Order: sequence, then C-alpha cells, then structure tokens
Amino acid sequence: MKHILSISLGTSRTSSSEIIRLNKSEIRLTHLGVDFDIGLFESVLKSHDGKCDAICIAYIPQTVILRKKTLNHSIYELIDRAVKETPVFFGHNLRSIYMNWTVRRAMESGIIKFETANVLFSTGLALHDLAKLIEPIALTTRYLDAWTYLRLPLTLKRMADIETYAGRLANVLQNHALRHQSFNTLRDRLLRDWVHTQFKKADLIVSPSIILEDFDCNLLKGKILLLDSLSPAMGERLKKAGIQNVFYAKPEIEGTDRSFSYSVTEALIAFKRGQENSLSQEDILDFYSSEDINATIHQLDPTAGEVPRKFAFVIHPLSQRDLFRPVFLRPFMRLPKPMINGMEHALAQSPGVFYGRITGIRSESTGVFAEGLIYFVGATPREMMKAKPEAVYRRMVGVAEHSAKLGAKIMGLGAFTKIVGDAGVTIAARSPIAVTTGNSLSAAATLWAAKEACLKMDLLKMVPGRKLIVDGTVMIIGATGSIGKACTSVLGANFNSIIIAAINAPRLMAFQNELREMYPDCKVQITTQPERFASQCDLIVISTSATEGGAFKLDNVKPGCVICDVSRPLTFTAQEAMSRPDVLIIESGEIELPGKDVKVSVDMGLEKSIVYACLAETALLALEGRYESFTLSRNINYKKVKEIYKMARKHGARLAEIRSPNGIITDQEIELCREHALRALQTQRDNDG
Repeated sequence: MKHILSISLGTSRTSSSEIIRLNKSEIRLTHLGVDFDIGLFESVLKSHDGKCDAICIAYIPQTVILRKKTLNHSIYELIDRAVKETPVFFGHNLRSIYMNWTVRRAMESGIIKFETANVLFSTGLALHDLAKLIEPIALTTRYLDAWTYLRLPLTLKRMADIETYAGRLANVLQNHALRHQSFNTLRDRLLRDWVHTQFKKADLIVSPSIILEDFDCNLLKGKILLLDSLSPAMGERLKKAGIQNVFYAKPEIEGTDRSFSYSVTEALIAFKRGQENSLSQEDILDFYSSEDINATIHQLDPTAGEVPRKFAFVIHPLSQRDLFRPVFLRPFMRLPKPMINGMEHALAQSPGVFYGRITGIRSESTGVFAEGLIYFVGATPREMMKAKPEAVYRRMVGVAEHSAKLGAKIMGLGAFTKIVGDAGVTIAARSPIAVTTGNSLSAAATLWAAKEACLKMDLLKMVPGRKLIVDGTVMIIGATGSIGKACTSVLGANFNSIIIAAINAPRLMAFQNELREMYPDCKVQITTQPERFASQCDLIVISTSATEGGAFKLDNVKPGCVICDVSRPLTFTAQEAMSRPDVLIIESGEIELPGKDVKVSVDMGLEKSIVYACLAETALLALEGRYESFTLSRNINYKKVKEIYKMARKHGARLAEIRSPNGIITDQEIELCREHALRALQTQRDNDG
C-alpha cells in the first residue's frame, strides 16, 4: 500500500491518518501539522524520507519568477537538505492552473463579476497568475503582501508594484519567519484595526485558504471570499463569522470519491501517470487535457450569488434641524441661530459627500445581494429651490461620477434633488450611470399604504356587480405632479368617483380629458380648491406641498376618511392629526428592504431596514440588474408603477408599518379610529334626519 505524508507548517489541529482510494488502489494518507515549529518540521521530513511514497507540503510560499529575480523562500533549502529520496509535491503549479481555469469559467458564465468589485488580495505573490487575470478587469485591486509576510501596514495597488516591492525586499522575503496569521503579539493587535479597515473597503477578498487557517474570521463578516480551496471545518468557521459567501475551487481527480489539497492531488496525479518525481506545469496540462473533468467554482452558499450589486442614493436635510443628522455636523447644532442660518447657506453650496452604506439587502427570490452607497448633499428644500438648476445638476453628476468609481451602476435621487429643474432628465443625460427618481415606487407605496389603511378601516363598499370598483370618492391633491399623476392613473381604475386638485387649471383640464378616455365609467371632477370637496372624500392623497392647491384644513374632512400624505415636510402636524381622532392620517408608505441582516449605517430618520420608497426603487432595480433610468421627468407611466410594485413583491420588499405624524399606527389605534368615525357618521345621519 502506498503511503503519502501530507505535512503543513500550520496548525496541528487537523492531524490525522486515513485510507483513501485511487481507482481500485488503497493509499494511506497521513496529515501532520507542526504549528510553525521549524525544528519539528525538519525532523518529520527526515524521519519519513525514503519511508513513504510522496511527501506533500502545505503553507510554503510559492516560488515567484520576477523580471530580474526568482523569489524562493529559504525553507526550500531546508527541505532539499532533509529529503533526499522521496518525491516532494507542493501543489503550486496545480493551484495556479486549476484556480485560473475555474475562475475563468465562472467569469464567462457570469457567476463572478469583477467589474464592479473592489478586490483585496491577501497575497499577490502566492496568487501571481490569478492576480494578473483579475487586475485588468476589477474595479480596483489592492494587495496585502507587505502585511501578510512582514506585518507592514502597507497596501499596493498593482502587480507591477508588487513585483517592484518583492524585488527590492527579496532578501527579507526569502528569509521571513513563517507563522500563524493571527493577532497574538502586541504589534499584531495594534495593527488589527488597520487590517479590519482594509477588509471593510473590499467587496471581494482573494486568498489562499491556508492563510485564513488561524485568522480571526470575525474581521471578514459580511464579505465575499474567493479561495483556492475550502475545508468543511473552515467553511463552518466562516459561516459562524457571518461571511456573505465563499467562492472556492475544489481540485478534482477521477478515481477518487472526494477532493484533496493541491499538494496531495499533485501526488495522486503522479501516481496515476506512473511518475516518481514532482510534476511540471506541462505534466499537469497533459493530465487534465486527457481527463474528463468539468471544473467549476463552488460556493459556500449557492443562493448568495455574486458580488453585491451596487447602487448610489442621494439624501439631503428636509429641514434645518435635519442638517445635523450626520455625525460630522452634530457638534455645530448648538450654534446661535444666525450662525446656523449661515451654515445652512454654506452647506447648500458644497458638493455631495459619501455618507455611509446600506448592506445585507438580499432578494428572497434570486438570492442576489445589493449594497447602497449613500451620499449627503447639505441643501435644505429652501436652499435647493433657491439654487440654479445647473448648480444642482453639477452636484448630482459629481456624486454619480464618484459612486461609479466605487462600483455603483445606478443612482437614485431623494426628496428635492429630483424636483429641481427637469426632474432628473439632465442629470441622467450627463451621468456615467443610470439615474432614477424613485417616484414609480413612491406612487406604488402610497397606493399600497392607502389600500392597507382602507382595508383596516373597513368602511368602504364595492360597487354591486363590479368587484374591483370601490363605491366611494378619492381626491388627489397635486394630481398633475409626477407622483400624483401616477396615483391618479391607478386609482381611476378602482374608484367610481375621483377628484383631481392642483394649482394649474389648464393642466387639470387636460388631465381630466385623459382620465375620461381611460376610465369612461369613472366620474372625474377637477378643482384648484380641494377644501371644497373635503367633506365628500373617503380617501385623500396629498402629493404636493401643504400650500399648493389652496389651504387644506382637517375641520371639514369626512369622518372615516383616510388621508395619505406623500408631501415632505408633512402637511399635518402631530397636534393637528390628534384633533380628528375619527380621521386616519398616514404617511406615504415606507419600504422594508429584503434581507435578514440589512444594516443602514446612516441616520435617515427611519428605523432598522426601513427606507424611503424612492431609495427602495433604486435598490430593487439593482437587485433585478435593471441598470436603467427607470423613472425620470414629471410624467410617470402608471405601467411602471405596477411593474415596480411587482418587482418589490418578487424580491421580498415589504410595506413598512403604517405611520402617522405621531408615529407607528397599531391595529388597535386603527380600530379605535374606526369606532370614532362610525359614531361621527351616525351623528351626521341623525342630524340630517
């Protein structure tokens, strides 16, 4: 029976002995780890030389051929002295060929996409050929060789820099101490935060698996790894650490029932070929060209998919108070009012800045991840509307250009950034990435929230014989605006009476004609003074500022009416809402993003994984891979409203808890509102009678 000694400089925790099969032959495979005890390593090699059929060695730096020098660690001299008779296999040639082969196939099939990934290599020297394959494609690359080998807090950006660095420090690198990749020494612990920062900047981390053997995997939480191999034990450690996904190669050889390390696989290939010496690159190529092996990349979580699809989103303060939500501006919040006014004006002139991220967004149907890059523009609505459109365009395009460099493929415009000028059209024309206002999902979420609220109030009846038509009146204030028009176009199919209100009478008349053609059985009225009709409405959607279209007061609103407020700032204060306990006032629907571990690192005034619908639209388009300017201008196609709603349901986005100006509304509060409304309606009927 042939005997293979597999020895690693690394951990002794995996030491074992087993019988494996190659075709019909049995082979004894002994695994030993020496915990970086070089004396023990040499002793084991000498004691097994000539007494086994192959010695397979792991955790040895790969020989690298540079332009002017060959980099060969001094450990090879020790091995040459210790082993005279038994062939030695390191697996370096096999790993280089097999990794490149599987990664190329994964790229061709779209399983891994480097174009939008910031890639970090734990070592470019050990993955020399793979780095040369990935570097020209990746969004950015960085290499941690200086830290991995010498514990120097330095990253390099190109393989050319790595080769220069390796050439200059060749003597040091060839004699550096081989050790655990852990944080045991004081120096290592001091560098921990620096290392963690490097990982946080990366989307995809590429590494030989053995380098992570004793590594603190908690530093890799939420990341995607590309490894040369993955043992079951390492897979479990990475899962516990909260890794998003691991892509890994699994060297295969026909005639065995499982995979082995690269060095052991090389030895098995030599046995199959009848060779009694280590394999050259040509030997490996000859072997695999004659074997029927379909090399594919494997995944720790096959449902997790590729590198997160990135999107950008722009937010800005909705009031002077919101100026101080960013941590870097909070120290100024206690300045005197005149100074705060000056800050408000000054910040409005500043370019957009990177603010934070939204991570962990994951589709429930496809498993694809998305990541949001959030940008902060310091202009309040007052300053935004005073600014020239061209100035706003420049800031938005600047954000788009910056986010594109970080891998974003689409940018969403929040709040007033999508109102200024031509509502995103010019920004999209100048942007290097797609742009959307998010108004399609804002409209869909408004209707979604209104529907949920009306169902819970349970006061409306359907038209007899027409199951989809509500016997009631809906009024849309701001009906000629982008969101209002889209809402109106959908609601016209569900109510038998609709009132559209806005300040521009000619636009109202034109839109009335459109609606009558679309829904000939729906009664359509128009007004520039919505208060006239407040007492008739069962549902009111406010999709404009509180002053547009005439003053609107709660006094005359019909008991039981649901008011859905899309405007920002909100039309009614908390005190005003409390004055009518028989009227249900809700904010437009916010959206809960899909994913078990969604984290929003910035303060947007919302909770947990809840975001504004316009941001959610951008995230959904990224999950769908629809990098297109989905919603632009002030004309929203109602078909897109329905399409983005279906997209939200497909990927698992949910309507957040219904909110009022006083906060989240419970079912008990809605039931109490309904009871107040029923009593008020009965009182009205009694008085009329």
